[in-house]
Amino acid sequence: MKLMKRHLLSTIAAVIALAGMSSPLHAAKVRLEGSGYYELGNSVNYDSNGKKQSGRKYTLGANFYHNGKISMEWIINRSGYKTGDLSFEFWGMPYYGATSGKVLMTRSLDRLSAYDDYHKKYRKGDALFLDQYRFPEISIWEFTSNGWRFRDALSFKRKNLL
Repeated sequence: MKLMKRHLLSTIAAVIALAGMSSPLHAAKVRLEGSGYYELGNSVNYDSNGKKQSGRKYTLGANFYHNGKISMEWIINRSGYKTGDLSFEFWGMPYYGATSGKVLMTRSLDRLSAYDDYHKKYRKGDALFLDQYRFPEISIWEFTSNGWRFRDALSFKRKNLL
């Protein structure tokens, strides 16, 4: 009987130890709040003569990229967990409320600690120019153990040339 109790107690202790070692995965509640801003500026010239670009995408032409800027008033982590790496993105959506579209620009952001935030965060870079009228959207994505996961978006209600 003592041997059986000892075996049962050691099994319970092993299960408790294993449960303590594996931490559960928590999704951070990263939100975009306040107003957002985007700008597509002048085209970026990669060839001094404005010729078609060479390399893997040789058919793109000289106006394929434009100077881009995206900004958000608040990016907030409303959870008690540190986020994974963040991707601050600019998209062109085919219609207002669409759940998929074309990625125009992505910029990385450092992780946010629990209940931390970025205020008036902006990023500059080269943005894809579609030369189409689309609905602009700024979104935030988090890198988790399951890959990149969508967290939040700010959609602009007016269609613009992107």
